[in-house]
Amino acid sequence: MKKGYNKILILEIILLIFLIFNSFVFKMANVYVVTALLVPFLILTIVLMGFEKENFRNKKDVLLNIIICLLIYYFVTYFLGLFTGFIRTSYSLSFINIIKNIFPVILLIVVSELLRYELFTKSKGNIPCFAIGYVVFVLIDVNLSVHMYDVTSYLGLTKMICLVVFPSVTKNILLIYLTQKVGYSNAIVYRLLTDLSTYLLPIFPDFGEYINVLLKTVLPVAIMARLNNMFNYYELRKIKSSKYNRRKLIIYTFITIALFVIVTLTSGLFTYQALTIGSGSMSPKIEKGDIVILKKVKKSELKTINKGDVLVYNHDDKIIVHRVVEILNANGQTSFITKGDNNDTKDSWVIKEDEVIGTVKLKIKYLGMPTVALNELLNK
Repeated sequence: MKKGYNKILILEIILLIFLIFNSFVFKMANVYVVTALLVPFLILTIVLMGFEKENFRNKKDVLLNIIICLLIYYFVTYFLGLFTGFIRTSYSLSFINIIKNIFPVILLIVVSELLRYELFTKSKGNIPCFAIGYVVFVLIDVNLSVHMYDVTSYLGLTKMICLVVFPSVTKNILLIYLTQKVGYSNAIVYRLLTDLSTYLLPIFPDFGEYINVLLKTVLPVAIMARLNNMFNYYELRKIKSSKYNRRKLIIYTFITIALFVIVTLTSGLFTYQALTIGSGSMSPKIEKGDIVILKKVKKSELKTINKGDVLVYNHDDKIIVHRVVEILNANGQTSFITKGDNNDTKDSWVIKEDEVIGTVKLKIKYLGMPTVALNELLNK
């Protein structure tokens, strides 16, 4: 074994021991702690082995393919979220809190991908270095999540393996593949686009944790298969760069816009919001399975609501879409009485100012039928 390989192998074994102890003994599973653990190893590796700049062909083409694959993935999953429902992020979306949340993650991504680049480019072709290095990067993911599971119990250990180790296995295979094919920058971009979404997106499709893990496990494999076909195509045709015609550009632009619209309308964080109608109380104007687009109304705008408008409000923790039939003004407060178009009598309650969400501005027929059918099936 070459001396260079020996140095890398020793560094990997030492790092492996540190990560194992940190995972299962010290359990200091903090992003800053893990980053602080990796930085000395990165510096030591660069000092011992040197650092080579990226000099890879097709780097831009690979980056474009990664972005396209992720756009398709997000579009498909958020579209399916219209049928399964969404869950809100548990992280604050204020600017200051976003910066606080993403800064340590970005730091960890950059440090770990530079370390990956050093280890796997300097040990290319050496199986022991490759195998131990691969385990090291899976253990980094375990370090960040092990505090969430009781690994002393069979159930906790099994859950951690399913929810953390399985997606980490395929993710790290892809990242090593990218590192060896086109360097560290594309691996960094891939991780920024996937890891930071947790802190930046307001809602996520409610598939359940195991379906989410399955998707996260399959996604890197699908991207790697796509990239592998691309490289094979280049070798056969001897093409240096891919050419994307105007038609493809239009398709990918549409996917991006559609994804943005889905997230915007379903998040409930913006002025306009999409809502699926789950009953026939407003038939025939608004049918069960229709989707309505509502405009949120602030308290200062309640005076703009008129008799005959379709009001969206929260009553007894249930969102109701009924038409305004009376407007009451008393003691400086505005309240409303509503009625479903298909109901014989008015609603028996009065809607107060703080219960009003908004008014319906647009109706899209039948688009919410799969959501209604799925909810009825689950609630049987």
